[in-house]
Amino acid sequence: MNNNLKIVSIGPYSPFRGGISDFNKSLINQLNHNNNVTILNFQKLYPNIFFPGKSQYNTDLEEASSLRILNPLNFCSWKKAIKKINQSNTDIAIFSYWHPFFSPMYSFIAKRIKVKKIYFLMHNAKSHQFFPFQDFLMKKMIKHATHLVVMNKNEMRALKKINFEGKIIDSFHPIYQIDYNNDDRNRFKSEFGIKSEPTILFFGLIRPYKGLDILINAVNKIKFRIPNIKVHIVGEPYTNMSNYISLIQKYDLKSFFKIDTNFVNEAKLKKYFLSSDLIVLPYKKATQSGILSLSMNFNLPSIVSTKGGLKDYVINNKTGFIVNPNQDDLSSAILTFFENKLYYQMSLEIARHKKNFSWEKFEETLELNE
Repeated sequence: MNNNLKIVSIGPYSPFRGGISDFNKSLINQLNHNNNVTILNFQKLYPNIFFPGKSQYNTDLEEASSLRILNPLNFCSWKKAIKKINQSNTDIAIFSYWHPFFSPMYSFIAKRIKVKKIYFLMHNAKSHQFFPFQDFLMKKMIKHATHLVVMNKNEMRALKKINFEGKIIDSFHPIYQIDYNNDDRNRFKSEFGIKSEPTILFFGLIRPYKGLDILINAVNKIKFRIPNIKVHIVGEPYTNMSNYISLIQKYDLKSFFKIDTNFVNEAKLKKYFLSSDLIVLPYKKATQSGILSLSMNFNLPSIVSTKGGLKDYVINNKTGFIVNPNQDDLSSAILTFFENKLYYQMSLEIARHKKNFSWEKFEETLELNE
């Protein structure tokens, strides 16, 4: 293996929060084992008009060592990034792509940098929200790439339809590695006031496509079969919560749900994942999910949707369930899980299964040295 490649990572990094920043942090930690990685970070990420959340920053983290250069609305920052890359004799540039808003800046930079390979990590080939001309912008951007990296079969099929001259790598979303002690499970349950109640977790940014309404309707269907069930809804809303609150009130489900819409740091994240028995992700559409990766880190069984790429990471009936995103199929899977007491059996299967999704294996799929 030809080690010590000079690599530049182009994308959000600490102190920015969110799935792409978390992914970059773990990937860069892996790449740094054998290579020299420069982190080209953002000075400013989204303008406020595109950001519905409370903050773009994780104030709990110390700012990491990165070059805070990029601003998608500042043309001078693009030129500064190009100059920095070209002065560094970079071998490989790795762009993190997830939203068409960044396509013009990425296209401009990728076209002008002098490197041997240009990778685009395609977190979302298509945005979950409407964005004008996004297909045109994305196609123009990837013209400058030598490699595209996808992390589920759906994205692979979609990108194969595009006349891309480089190589499309069919990879996966690796498992986030957060240390924990499973003996803390009972203690964390106790802190949340959970005794023996079956507990579901719905975690992550709350957006309409994630199917929280489906989960609420499913709980309403099973409330008489599992009258002591508890559901943690944990995540910052990127949509109006009133519709979900109204649905909970309509079905008189207030005692079943606990809602936490604050940003969750790592310490509290552990408490939610370890105190839960099952994570439910009934997404109406999806690519891959850092949330599912987190659940696998904690050996937490899941119910995921047939839509999108989450199903690529679950062995149906062994590490979780794959269901159509509707209240009938979801409620049936929840009942099967709890009535058959599948937590420990599925947790053991996940512990074996997740070894296939390491960061080391992800780096190997990139074929950086070939």
